[in-house]
Amino acid sequence: MPAHRHRHRPAAPAPRLARALALPLVVALLVAGCGKDEKPKADEKETSAAAEPSASQSGEEKAAPDPGYGAPEVGRCYRLSPAQSLSPVTSKARVSCDSKHTNVVAHVGYVPKAVTANTPLAKRRAIGKRQCEPAYRKLAGGTVSDRATSLLTWTLFTPSRAQLKRGARWIRCDVIARSGDELVSLPNAKPLLEKGVPESLRVCQTAAGIDVSCSRPHVFRVEAVYAASGTAYPDPSRYTAAARTRCKELMGGAGGYWQPPSKAGWKAGDHYVRCLSRASS
Repeated sequence: MPAHRHRHRPAAPAPRLARALALPLVVALLVAGCGKDEKPKADEKETSAAAEPSASQSGEEKAAPDPGYGAPEVGRCYRLSPAQSLSPVTSKARVSCDSKHTNVVAHVGYVPKAVTANTPLAKRRAIGKRQCEPAYRKLAGGTVSDRATSLLTWTLFTPSRAQLKRGARWIRCDVIARSGDELVSLPNAKPLLEKGVPESLRVCQTAAGIDVSCSRPHVFRVEAVYAASGTAYPDPSRYTAAARTRCKELMGGAGGYWQPPSKAGWKAGDHYVRCLSRASS
């Protein structure tokens, strides 16, 4: 059972909030960002060939490096397959935000050194956390509780090999919503949670503890979240009574079930506990 009253739930995917705050190990998070990194100035991007001639040994001229080569625009919408959303690079053409779409570009940032396949994963996560999380919160909108009870999260894309050869050193942060192994279509609202959390984006769970959209078959529903006090991980053997009391206050009724973040998520800063109810048949 994915949630419990008196014991820890079976191993299951980390809560959505843990993914957003703790940056779960998603292959797509292969991007980076730095505090002082800013979009290149015009004179940096458009270097004159006369001022900086560049030619190969065969005499053929080379294009001047362009940090923004191939960079998307913030606010553009795309429709990706689940597999494409997990790739570090995407070349899909944009679609109208008024049509069905699965992701929105929340931020495009620049780094001093291009992010490539050789960039250490730890560095990509750190840069992505610095640049993508703030952009995710802004585009998602809503309250902390709204974001924590939604399927929304962020992912990162980097330039393609061809773009890297042209000098591209941008990173792209997209906001998406994962429901199990599928992607959920996003509303055309800015911010996305402007009118609260719709059922299609609300977190529910299957009997196996997998986060899915509440508009799809489910067994449990995340009703509320709260920040656990203290620095110790909320061990179910000692924390159940406190969790049930707090969830009862938040849900305005029976304490229902509670679910702590993963231990990895807790170490990364996710100290939010979920309060769940069992869905009616």
